Amino acid sequence: MRTTTIGLLTLTAGGFIALTGCQTKPIAATNQPAAISPARPPADDWQPATSNQQGKQYPQVNSERRVRARVIAPQAKTVRLDLGGIKYPLTKGKDGAWIGVSKPQDEGFHYYQLVIDGAQVPDPNSLYYYGASRWGSGLEVPAKDQDFYALKNVPHGQLRQMLYYSRSATAVLRGFVYTPPDYETNPDKRYPVLYLQHGGGEDETGWGSQGRAGLVMDNLIAESKARPFIIVMAGSYVPGANNSFATNPVESPLSRSITGPGGRSYNPVAFAKVLLQDLIPYVDANFRTLADQPHRAMAGLSMGGMQTHSITLANLDKFSHIGLFSGGSITTNEITDLNMFKQQVKLVFISYGSREVAGDHAMGANGKANADALKQAGIYSVYYESPLTAHEWQSWRRSLHEFAPLLFEDQPLPAAVSTSRPAGEPSNAALDGLPAGPRAAFNHPIVLGPDDRQVFPDPPAGFAAKRDTIPHGKLELIEYDSKTVGTTRKMSVYTPPGYSRDKKYPVLYLLHGIGGDETEWERFCTPNIILDNLIADGKTVPMVVVMPNGRAQKNDRAVGNIYAAAPAFSTFERDLLDDVIPTIQSRYSVNTNREERALAGLSMGAGQSLNFGLAHLDTFAWIGAFSSAPNTRPPANLVADPAAVNEKLKLLWLSGGNKDGLLHIGQGVHVYLKEKGVTHIWNVDGNGHDPTEWKNNFYYFVQKIFL
Repeated sequence: MRTTTIGLLTLTAGGFIALTGCQTKPIAATNQPAAISPARPPADDWQPATSNQQGKQYPQVNSERRVRARVIAPQAKTVRLDLGGIKYPLTKGKDGAWIGVSKPQDEGFHYYQLVIDGAQVPDPNSLYYYGASRWGSGLEVPAKDQDFYALKNVPHGQLRQMLYYSRSATAVLRGFVYTPPDYETNPDKRYPVLYLQHGGGEDETGWGSQGRAGLVMDNLIAESKARPFIIVMAGSYVPGANNSFATNPVESPLSRSITGPGGRSYNPVAFAKVLLQDLIPYVDANFRTLADQPHRAMAGLSMGGMQTHSITLANLDKFSHIGLFSGGSITTNEITDLNMFKQQVKLVFISYGSREVAGDHAMGANGKANADALKQAGIYSVYYESPLTAHEWQSWRRSLHEFAPLLFEDQPLPAAVSTSRPAGEPSNAALDGLPAGPRAAFNHPIVLGPDDRQVFPDPPAGFAAKRDTIPHGKLELIEYDSKTVGTTRKMSVYTPPGYSRDKKYPVLYLLHGIGGDETEWERFCTPNIILDNLIADGKTVPMVVVMPNGRAQKNDRAVGNIYAAAPAFSTFERDLLDDVIPTIQSRYSVNTNREERALAGLSMGAGQSLNFGLAHLDTFAWIGAFSSAPNTRPPANLVADPAAVNEKLKLLWLSGGNKDGLLHIGQGVHVYLKEKGVTHIWNVDGNGHDPTEWKNNFYYFVQKIFL
């Protein structure tokens, strides 16, 4: 019989051979009963599980993460605890109650059941959860990191049931919608949307109940670690879907209906139609959404990850952020138009539990390699591995916790953003392992002076939206040999609409932040789209924009302790002058005089722009620094000769947001320049250390240069 393996499913022509889309057993588990050694009794510090029904003392969990179950069944002959793929025998006491203890379990949530005289039944002591295609028992084993999904005294969003009519299914379907805490109190605000799918054998209740999605988001938003957005959780099983092939908008081997646990039929064609034709229009019509591709994401666990994979790849005009949790990965050979993919997709997130990637035949063995390959191709991809968990909810809770802060970077963080990480930089989990110094820099008090005001209004609506009716420039990723670093490096280059070798163009060198690379500007601020629109409107001159990697070292990827790479950002001065600029001048039709060369950057790149630009006035005539970071040299070192700066520099642009904990860096430079009589622009608007700040200032900066 022909079989096909896709992600976590092994299929035959008739359906599943194996489904691991819902939580089953740990990778190393067996089905043999386990006895507790009398020589080493379990720790006697049992506590009722938090997943128990109110007032019920069993099941219990101890500090070793063992589970002790108890059920009264005086007439039974045998009772077992079926947990994690192992059936543990329970022993009958004189009171007719059966009791038994398990091996240590992984942290987090687990489905379980009792087997009484061969009958599989729920535990009457437990709350009930939908999983494995049934309502049954669930068990919470306390986790060391459970604080991120704990119920706290913070503002809470709402998790509401949604009933909507599906024309494609000719049925009323159910979903659940999470709206963030300020949704009800801020009626003029619109929100991005994440469509979040459950796994095989589960339903639309999974993410809100087992996954704690609402609490994860409430806590992230309260800590200013994620932007508020709406989450839509729909059921994947469409009633009435048959087992025949149909015209599928999603090209995938999963286009045939599949029979899953409990005989439920999953038809991916039917679900794709429901999502695209019914659910998204309903949500956009009934909730205050930002109803466009840049503000719509899709993610899912296991089977939901595979749905996300197939639907998003076939509908890149609908989704800009993709999350696959234990649900396969995306390979470069699946992407038919790499440049288009990079323009449309802002994030590919791939995650697994660490126990899923162990061994040669593990289900997640290629996840990291595929994520790395995407990154090498210039696509913003993130790989996350949940420590010491398998194909289970703790892996997926942690995945959502890591995924959510990376979404919708063009939206401002909540008001406390000044104490949080810079947008586009590593996740908060990554920052937790760093020395206090780099993180503490963003906690600097914000004290505004009389000069700290907004000079230019916010750009007009749609300034960064792609317009199909105008000519577009070209964005390409090129390689060059760096003598400074001693290796081949990459940079992204924008050439304007109508670019011709018969014409010479000015050049803007545009530098990224400490956690970014040569794709960061493109991913978060879309300078190519902004310039296309401005050039079409006659508001700026056609120019070439070069976005190099400012981390001048052999491994120039933003991995590990990114702050340890700070010296490489200083080394980039030579790479820029000796390797990057000569490469651009040899390959592109550009002017080579200083009056036709500009340098600008964001955050760490803003500091580089000031450091390098002001030190080489014979090379650059236009300098822009958006949200300067602490790598900026002291003002007296930057401008040792104020008269020379005034004579040679045509524009010096400084900007920052009044919610940015790094604003004091730019303030210090501004005060010094003002004292020394150096002409410059100082623009302080209402943003934080985020892409809105950077793209807004880029919009005005490029209208001032090369005039």
